[in-house]
Amino acid sequence: MAASTPTEPSALSPRPGGLRWGWILAGVLFASVLISLFLSVLLNGSRPRTGGFVILLSVVLAGILVGYHSRGETIRETAVAGLILVIVTGVISAVALDLAVPLRVWLASPLVVPGLAMLGGWTGELLQGTLEEAHEDRRVDWPWVLVSIVLGFTLSGYAVLVGRELMGIDGQAALWVFAGSFLVTGWVVGFFSPGNTVVEPAIAGSLMFFLDASFIMIWFDGVSIGRIALVGFGGGVVLALVGSLTGEYMQRKAGRRQPAPVPPQPY
Repeated sequence: MAASTPTEPSALSPRPGGLRWGWILAGVLFASVLISLFLSVLLNGSRPRTGGFVILLSVVLAGILVGYHSRGETIRETAVAGLILVIVTGVISAVALDLAVPLRVWLASPLVVPGLAMLGGWTGELLQGTLEEAHEDRRVDWPWVLVSIVLGFTLSGYAVLVGRELMGIDGQAALWVFAGSFLVTGWVVGFFSPGNTVVEPAIAGSLMFFLDASFIMIWFDGVSIGRIALVGFGGGVVLALVGSLTGEYMQRKAGRRQPAPVPPQPY
């Protein structure tokens, strides 16, 4: 019988020690596609602050995609992808688009962009189940509170800014987008998290409301946040609760939840 030839590990396969360059390139590609969807705003150049914020959100989303889809832990890979993206975006902005990039942006980008990419990668890994098991002894599983905030604010912020620039949505429509983000985020956390995580999206919803309110006040004019603050705060928490309860129910129906291990009994 002929001896079997060992299979070479691919760039996407888990590999102890070294970096997996396939997922690094995938992260750069994911972020580039997301940024390209917003290319008309960047080429216009009339609102560079909006374009820059969308780039940062795209980096987080790319990190989430890489962290969730990759086998094994790929947080370092997302950081390297973020650093490569800084170089590529800087060259394109300065050479191809002839944009004057301020010095403070050049200095901050190598720290901020890889850091946001790692935050997205960590979020994706937690959603995948790579990093953490259920902690039934905790009253609040705080990592999943942070996941709820990162996921909800990133998705809704990207949708609102793209919708504002490409479809002309106003502040009232942005409020509906943020309301939907509470529901979707609660469902995602309830469905993907181990253990019972109904409370975590509700806590995150109360914190996300202040982020969303500040976001709308900065990017939209003529929206009175004070009149809808109480309703928005309570509504966000309720929507997050409904989403998480629905996600927990669907997780049980799908058979994703495993019973908690029984601790060994002393003799």
